[in-house]
Amino acid sequence: MYKKLLATLILLAVVLTAGAPAFAQSSLEELAKQQISQKTGLDPNQLAVLFINGDTGQFILAFALINEKMMQSSLKPELKQAVAAFVGQKALLTLVAPSQVSTFDPFQISFQQNGQKFSITTVTPITNDFAPGPLQPQTVSAGVLSLNASLDIAKNFKIFYGSQSTTFSISGKSDQPSGNGIPNILLFLQIIFFQILLIFLIPFLLGI
Repeated sequence: MYKKLLATLILLAVVLTAGAPAFAQSSLEELAKQQISQKTGLDPNQLAVLFINGDTGQFILAFALINEKMMQSSLKPELKQAVAAFVGQKALLTLVAPSQVSTFDPFQISFQQNGQKFSITTVTPITNDFAPGPLQPQTVSAGVLSLNASLDIAKNFKIFYGSQSTTFSISGKSDQPSGNGIPNILLFLQIIFFQILLIFLIPFLLGI
């Protein structure tokens, strides 16, 4: 019963998302970063979150820079072990949490900095489903994306999935559009996406 209710609420949230202005989307992504950071100990300036809503499905993409700080966080030991070899390299731990059956392709992820676009150099799955194909709701898929050597992670860069994008900013200064808060109708949307984070994504990160 609870799962059916949650699925209905998520579907309603997806409908609302389709009409959400860019600044509201950006605000929700920033709030999601803070939530993940608070629960895991990951640096919020080394995180990026992107809500995908399109013809192929709806899902949350979360990106975390792999470095020594990550190894000191509250991530579960299995995840730390899986990413340990990438410390000191330019790589992102990437997680996908779908709200419904969705088609995901890690090779649709790309990066842009100073007008130059970069494709992923290597994809290393952590879970078997971190590959082109369908993802089931109430699951989390994880993998590591190796970044192009020319991309400067100390400076802002955009992360794209198809045409949708967010900004990764170690400085904490994002060039995402901003507004004067989230409209009241989107407060409900915020709660629903947080439910996805709390019920599926964050427990996966912590191993609980």
